Amino acid sequence: MRLVVDTSVLVAELLRARGRDRLGDSRLDLYIPEQAWGEVQHELPRRVLAFARLHSISAPDADPLARLCLAAAEANVAVVDAVVLVPLEEEARSRALRDPDDWPLVAGALVLRAAVWTLDNDLLGTGVPTWTTDTLQLWLDRTPLAG
Repeated sequence: MRLVVDTSVLVAELLRARGRDRLGDSRLDLYIPEQAWGEVQHELPRRVLAFARLHSISAPDADPLARLCLAAAEANVAVVDAVVLVPLEEEARSRALRDPDDWPLVAGALVLRAAVWTLDNDLLGTGVPTWTTDTLQLWLDRTPLAG
């Protein structure tokens, strides 16, 4: 299944071993717009530090987790260059009325003929299919791996 991944979903998945495993599932082809990838690179270190504080892990001990998360993202999620999305910006913005900042996700889904993996209800009604983590996991549970 081809999916464009929302920033918040990707960061959340990276912080959990089960999430990193899901990102590496061979049944998924994952993409993220270049604009959102920049957000991931900014947000991930902050979220790793918050996770470390919550679990009483020192900041230096959290560094391996941050590297693991970034490596998992780089290995499993392809970045879609902004130049590919710009021709669809006007169309995507006209669809993403609830949150105009979501236009790269919509444009990515349109250009890649993909769905969007998100927990953001603002993408409902944009004309592109959306999957939540729960519904995606249900699909993975009932879809056999290619042998």
